[in-house]
Amino acid sequence: MTERIAILGGGSWGTALAVRLASNGHPVKVWEFFEKQATEMQQLRRCPLLPDVELSSLITVSHQLQEVLPQSTLILVVVPSDKVESTLHTAASLIQNQNIIICSKGFAPGPQLLSDIAQKYTSGSVYCLYGPTHAEEVGLGMLSGIVLAGTGEKRHLCSLFQHPQFKVEMSNDIIGVQVSAALKNILAIFIGICDGLGLGDNAKAYIMTKGLQEITTIGRAWGADQETFYGLAGMGDVIVTCMSKHSRNRHVGEHLGRGQTLDQILAEMKMVAEGVTTAKLIPQLEAKFNVHVPLLRGLHDILFAGKKPQEVLEKL
Repeated sequence: MTERIAILGGGSWGTALAVRLASNGHPVKVWEFFEKQATEMQQLRRCPLLPDVELSSLITVSHQLQEVLPQSTLILVVVPSDKVESTLHTAASLIQNQNIIICSKGFAPGPQLLSDIAQKYTSGSVYCLYGPTHAEEVGLGMLSGIVLAGTGEKRHLCSLFQHPQFKVEMSNDIIGVQVSAALKNILAIFIGICDGLGLGDNAKAYIMTKGLQEITTIGRAWGADQETFYGLAGMGDVIVTCMSKHSRNRHVGEHLGRGQTLDQILAEMKMVAEGVTTAKLIPQLEAKFNVHVPLLRGLHDILFAGKKPQEVLEKL
């Protein structure tokens, strides 16, 4: 079956996915929220967030949903997590029975899983595509691995992305991959704080290990499979997000550790640091599942309650 693919979100990850699909010969239409950026991408064949990546002739970019969604059979959602519901609501009249793949990493208010939000807008199946895949490397065709999760038939969808340099695994655990994808961004901010404070590798290993345990605790309480958290979508994504120079969440933490305020850091950034948005929901997750996650809660308190990183670290 030939898919007519629409991507909602023309940022770095949406663009990288469009390039990956187009390199396999699939035509892709990309919706970009900002009209000026959409026009420039279409004309210059470049995304400003991925300046070294050229857009092939199979990729069309538009600011108009009416030019992207009609006749589509598959929709990839790659907008910031807090914009997923509003974007789908705006596009609702153009969505019918298309399959939807969520590529945004985070939760909807509630907190709710993004897959549950997406299922309200389609009679088709909903999947998630997550893993240790920075857009900067995927866009350049560098070796990467990712997980497609969902309970429907996934083999055909995997084949759309599959390439010797882009390994796609399948999972039925749509809950676990979403919990991992959202909460690992919080760990990356904490790792950045460690770097900013000059705390060394031992401290970072501690944060990553204990943090993954807390992520697993929340995931298991939500109904996820434990093994998910030790695969590509769990441990793999934790490693790359916490350690990579491309990680915007680690960037936020590093500058926090150096003494900048959160408002100052976010004002200087061109891309969204999803961990900041997700961290706001930690108290709600603790209450929702009656769990104790002191490391994740500690990062929340650093960001939003004025606690000093050293104070939080000493009490872990």
